[in-house]
Amino acid sequence: MTVDVDLPDHIRARCTELGDGVLYAVRTLARQLADDPRLGERAGRLGLYTATIDSDTFDACPPLIVRYAYGPPLLEADRVEIRDVEATGPLPHAGEEQAPAPAPDPRMRQIAARQVTEAWRRITGWLEQHAPATHAALLPGASTHEIGALERALGVRVPAELRALWLLCAGCEDAPGAGVMPGHGWALMPLGTVAASYRRHRDDQRQPGVGWGGDDSTVWKPSWIPFCSWSVTDISFGLFLDVETGNVGHWDDTSVRTVGGQTLSVLLEETADKLENPQLATGYLPGLIGGRLVWGPPLAADEAALWERFTG
Repeated sequence: MTVDVDLPDHIRARCTELGDGVLYAVRTLARQLADDPRLGERAGRLGLYTATIDSDTFDACPPLIVRYAYGPPLLEADRVEIRDVEATGPLPHAGEEQAPAPAPDPRMRQIAARQVTEAWRRITGWLEQHAPATHAALLPGASTHEIGALERALGVRVPAELRALWLLCAGCEDAPGAGVMPGHGWALMPLGTVAASYRRHRDDQRQPGVGWGGDDSTVWKPSWIPFCSWSVTDISFGLFLDVETGNVGHWDDTSVRTVGGQTLSVLLEETADKLENPQLATGYLPGLIGGRLVWGPPLAADEAALWERFTG
């Protein structure tokens, strides 16, 4: 019997960053895991495994470590979720001289902030019409004073895109259906939770043995600002914005952190596109349970029985 293997969007983006052949190699591994989910080695915690990919097997692919979860207590018995992909050797063209990155253009930041504003208004317009319970869970926007206070608390300047979002909505209430972003319930974090999450991640750096062995994937950089979590109260999984690159990253309950290739404005625009054009949606699909948005199909059996896919 085969099992379902989930290759999340942020992992696909990570594979694309690592090299042209990485996504193909990881997809090949995913097909193998569907037949044999215990193919990898246990990673010291129930339900967590690591598998290796030899660079000689695939073109344009460095040697890789792939970390995944299988079955209870983290997932259903017949599911695998790939959670991290790490290169353990040189990347293709790693020895070639790279041109320095251009300085950020203030005009481009203004454009990105405008894109965030437009995409968020599309999202909230859809919620107000189709998922009023989720719309009601959104908090009002923060003031510039509140965002400034958060910047001082973190010691990091909030980029224009995230500032634009928080000026419109400063998080969600702790209520069913508060998750807006595609996934199993990504909820916007209130600013107080943002600060608490940031401090927790930074404090973890001072503790030995955190994560998967102290490699770079467990490091939390000062430039990473969390903004979404599994729920308002459960911050063991979440999304952060890398201030230096403008890209969205992901962390999980194993302390593994990865940065993808997607900006906040693109994330919001794709969310709005999935809601407005559900027939074209792939991956997590928009659905409804009692007036609240639930991306699915849900994993929990009770939610799955009530979930209705939104088709427009």
